[in-house]
Amino acid sequence: MTGRTRCRQLLTACVGLALAFAPPALTAATTPALPPAACDATLQAGLAAQPDDTNLRHALARACAHAGRHDQALGEYDALLAVQADNPDWLLGRAQALLALDRPQEAQASLERARSIAPDYEDVWRLSATALERAGDTAAAETLLAQAERAFPRSEWPAARRRLLAEARLLERGTVVTVAASYERLSGRRPAWQALLIEVMHPLDERRRLFAGLSAEERFGLRDGQVSAGLSQRFAGGWSVAVNSNAAPAADVLPEWGLAVDASRALSGGRALALRARHTSYATVDVNSLAATLEQYYDRFSVGYSLTAARPAGLDWSFGYALRIAHEYGRTSHAAATVAYGEEAETVAPGTVLVTRNKSVVLHGVHWRSAVWGLAWEAGWHEQGNLYDRVRLRVGLQHRF
Repeated sequence: MTGRTRCRQLLTACVGLALAFAPPALTAATTPALPPAACDATLQAGLAAQPDDTNLRHALARACAHAGRHDQALGEYDALLAVQADNPDWLLGRAQALLALDRPQEAQASLERARSIAPDYEDVWRLSATALERAGDTAAAETLLAQAERAFPRSEWPAARRRLLAEARLLERGTVVTVAASYERLSGRRPAWQALLIEVMHPLDERRRLFAGLSAEERFGLRDGQVSAGLSQRFAGGWSVAVNSNAAPAADVLPEWGLAVDASRALSGGRALALRARHTSYATVDVNSLAATLEQYYDRFSVGYSLTAARPAGLDWSFGYALRIAHEYGRTSHAAATVAYGEEAETVAPGTVLVTRNKSVVLHGVHWRSAVWGLAWEAGWHEQGNLYDRVRLRVGLQHRF
């Protein structure tokens, strides 16, 4: 027998002796099988050995919540509450798991029970306000926060949450009034264009909005007045449709009347599609136009491309193209840059509507200083074919109430 063979036999005997005297807990046959998705292997093993230990189960429930396994956390809290239904900590934990699973109504039921058991438990009040907001019951949330202000007079969060709730309601349902003025300088020492605008946007409900406006414009030394009105509505399936109309019966340079229908829909992959059909009637000619816009969103930025086809009565279709880059910031503010090129039908002189090859670069946006006051702005350059250039400035004040 060689020395190598003896060493192998000795090693085999040592391993066998070690396994023979190993404690049962260390052998594979007696080690508890842990589920592959255990939130915490140590806590899971301890709970398997002591299934009635509520402290271990509570620790496991919190570990599951921390790991983002809220459905497992909910199961552990349900098991705890089956043992002791009046534990406010467990009721709070169960509500947290339900909120994470987007089940705010069920969470509120647990929180109401917890508040009845422990009326001074401030964290329960906080989460209860959140659950009501998530459920869309803002009136009940406001009532609860008013009660919390009285229950916890030294705490600042109830009043702060009420202000945020009021601001969110204002942003969602508030009426917006815009007063704006524009000035356009034309090349060739032509008279400047000027305009004043008053516009109102009023939500009728969560899906419908009403628009109305009144404007006065001065072009080529002539003044026109115009009224406008419109209605937009969101439909199931992600579609939104808006109808806008305008009228200026005694107009010299503006259209006598116009009607536009817009339809838009959010698409998968952060994209959106918008379509427009418009009829515009001037004193001397009618113009029909169609437009399509495809927009791609990247976080708070978006890039959109538009194709417009216009056809004055008796003429062929003309086409225009636009590229728009926008950035959203704050809660409702945005800034954008638009570059456009192509043919466009426009009033180029009193009583004269021509199709000209145009170019334009425009910067525009709305900056909301608060939920109540905002500033609308625009600065742009337009080339009206070979006729003239225009430099346009526009400033508007917006008020939400």
